[in-house]
Amino acid sequence: MVLDNRPRAHQIFALIFLVVLNPSPALSQSAGGKRLSLTEAIETVRQQHPMMVASKQRLAIAEAEMMEAGLRPNPSLTISGENFPVGPVQQGFNFGSTIDWFATYTQTFETAGKRQLRVSYAERNIEAAQAEAAEIERRLVFEVKAAYQLVAIRKLRLELFRENLTNLNQLVSLNEIRVREGYTSEGDLIKIRLEAQRYEYQMHRAELELETSRIGLLRAIGASSFENADLAFDISGDLVFEPVAIDAMQLQRSALDLPQVKAAQSRVDRAEALIRLEEARVRPDITATIGYKRNGPDNALFAGVNIPLQLFNRNQAMLERSRAELEMARAELRNARNQVLSDLTAARRVAEMNQRQVESMRADFLMRADESRNISLAAYREGAVDLLVLLDAQRVRSQTQDLYFQALYDFKVAVHDLERAAGIDTLTPQSTALRAIR
Repeated sequence: MVLDNRPRAHQIFALIFLVVLNPSPALSQSAGGKRLSLTEAIETVRQQHPMMVASKQRLAIAEAEMMEAGLRPNPSLTISGENFPVGPVQQGFNFGSTIDWFATYTQTFETAGKRQLRVSYAERNIEAAQAEAAEIERRLVFEVKAAYQLVAIRKLRLELFRENLTNLNQLVSLNEIRVREGYTSEGDLIKIRLEAQRYEYQMHRAELELETSRIGLLRAIGASSFENADLAFDISGDLVFEPVAIDAMQLQRSALDLPQVKAAQSRVDRAEALIRLEEARVRPDITATIGYKRNGPDNALFAGVNIPLQLFNRNQAMLERSRAELEMARAELRNARNQVLSDLTAARRVAEMNQRQVESMRADFLMRADESRNISLAAYREGAVDLLVLLDAQRVRSQTQDLYFQALYDFKVAVHDLERAAGIDTLTPQSTALRAIR
């Protein structure tokens, strides 16, 4: 009886070997629907995110202020009359001969180039608004990149749990056959079923995490609706390892041209322009008046000039304030440069470390986990080890793959953070940099 059943037992073990080592290709296929690339996500956030719209309006406000700064003072026209009686007049009231009429035209003439200085100051405001808008865009683009990679890793985790669950369910079916034929105990079958239930729970949790990451990606893009129809999309980019070239000197040159450094420099220029404007305000503006007077039948012209006397208030307070603002802006510029360089160095170190970590895991870590699982499977096939050894090896392999996915995600986010810290769109792939050198 034993000799008759042995070929069937070997066939069952062979099926187990094929099932575990060759997962179904359908497991790696994602559901159909709309596909979103990282480039499309970045372009969308630049076009429709509320913070980008707000920053553009702040720039429009600065441009309107510059327009106002370049306008000349408006003239004024005054028409008045005198000698209106408030009671009885002894000799009688004659509207044409008793009332004196005046018409005056007044124009203020700015001195010391105040209008040009105001325009120069407003131009610095525009530069600061442009730099602030660029900084907001840089931050939003990084958030979109990080959210996109989070969707990618959670998608991979879900596929991993589905693959493990499928393998375990097939092992359950095969061991049910072995139990009926007396080659496996009921205890082993229960262990496999419990392990399958554990992976099923992890799969459902991964599905929920993937959905929340899709919501996070839509929020990062600037979407206003998060219903089921809006979440019915898939990303077109995969979480793959692509080493990048990291040139410290080139990154530093790029970082020193970041929007926050430009904004700080614009504030210095604006403070200098404000000092020149306040110095010009020490010189008074001249107001000229020309008018017409009609006194009864007599007509006459008159003219006048108004020159304020700067005896007590010579704009001393505003001058001191503008000088203090200049020193403050210079200190903020130094701080911005220091902050940029420290952020860049930290981001570069993190990216380099994560790149080495992923390279090490790809070369050795994953291969050993696969070998351990394969050896345990072969030993289980020959009856040399029990089911727990195989399940432990399978669990270790799954955890190893999950750890690799996490390392790959950390590397991707570190690369995007380095791009943000350096103020560049995309780091050059290492292979492209090597071809350029050759």
